[in-house]
Amino acid sequence: MSDECLIAKIVYLSLQQKEVTQQMIADELKMSQQSVSRKLKELEERNLVRRSLSKEGEIIRVTENGEKLLEDCLSMMRATIISSHVLEIRGRATSGLGEGRIFLSMPYYMESFKKFLGFEPYPGTLNLVIYDRISLENRLVLDISKAINIPEHKEENRVLGAVRAFPASVNDLKPAAVVFPLRSVHPKSVIEVISPYHLRKELNIKDGDEVVIQAYA
Repeated sequence: MSDECLIAKIVYLSLQQKEVTQQMIADELKMSQQSVSRKLKELEERNLVRRSLSKEGEIIRVTENGEKLLEDCLSMMRATIISSHVLEIRGRATSGLGEGRIFLSMPYYMESFKKFLGFEPYPGTLNLVIYDRISLENRLVLDISKAINIPEHKEENRVLGAVRAFPASVNDLKPAAVVFPLRSVHPKSVIEVISPYHLRKELNIKDGDEVVIQAYA
């Protein structure tokens, strides 16, 4: 078992129990206490765990160095997972009908995007027309990929439709997201992108300019 996995297991057990003993770790991992003891000694020598004696036996605690090792490992895993699910979509900027501005000015959507995506979007979408086969295929993959779902919302006189969203970058600029309102009238070849930035101004985008989207599915 790797050092990171053992440290993660100690952290997991500590969330369930006030104190983690060597025997608890051995039972959880189905390993002999002697094997666990040798491994913990190695980790202690590297200042990744701290061991102390109590009435219950030897108490194991993760040190700051151990937490840092685990955080670095998790960051690397997260980056690997995200990078392995990046879908690149190329399109040309096109002017919309202004519906995006209305859509993003509604408090429900503004608050929902801030809650689920971590940013409050600029009131307007960047619309792109996909023009190549690979980009269109990647766009269609998003239809069957797990998305961040903004649920439908009922108000007194209307129903605000659900939205599927994917975190993204726009010409390497983050944060941003590709959004698919479930009631959209756009064909599959048109996508809408939101960001806290006014993307046209921030990236100097004009109608007809090529834009590269990387969507994280």
